[in-house]
Amino acid sequence: MNSNPCDRCGKLTPHHNCTNYTTDAGTLVLCGQCFNADVAERVGLEDFDNHLIDPISITGADGVIHQFHFHTRLLGDIVTLEAFELKEGEPTGYKFQLIGTPDEDRFTQLGRLVKRIRATLATKYLEDTKHGLQVKNMEVKGAIESDLSDESDLYGPTRQPVLVIDGREVSWEQFGEMLLTFEGFQFKLQIVDKSRDLEG
Repeated sequence: MNSNPCDRCGKLTPHHNCTNYTTDAGTLVLCGQCFNADVAERVGLEDFDNHLIDPISITGADGVIHQFHFHTRLLGDIVTLEAFELKEGEPTGYKFQLIGTPDEDRFTQLGRLVKRIRATLATKYLEDTKHGLQVKNMEVKGAIESDLSDESDLYGPTRQPVLVIDGREVSWEQFGEMLLTFEGFQFKLQIVDKSRDLEG
């Protein structure tokens, strides 16, 4: 797992929980708690809840148990609460984000986010068949990420997206093969910010 020492408290912190924080004094690498404490001080929040949230395990519709880790980030007048799975120390699979206010109870925010996670895990959009992975019921929802398997072409013209559906990575080629099952059909593509619910 890639880690960095926090320049404020010295704690060794996974890089996904670190922030490069630039001030007049220069750039610091801060852990999540030190970053939030600094922002809270700068905006005058004396009672900001900066406690760490323990991981939570939630069972999906297929019986698979998913463990979610949480990261809280204070950004002035808003707070983002993120939930994500880890594989070999790196965020992967299902990822969620909720935007709230600094004065909202943190456990209330957590409850809202967990409700969204449970609703998402209750539905499976893909199924393994004798013809390979297929869209299950004429509908699919997921997240768009980058295919980082070829680090030599991270910003090149051949860089491809990778989709995360049912918490699993699906290559652009795999998804194209699934769509061929519906040749001649119409489709609707709707792109939604990750902090919003995928409704409908």
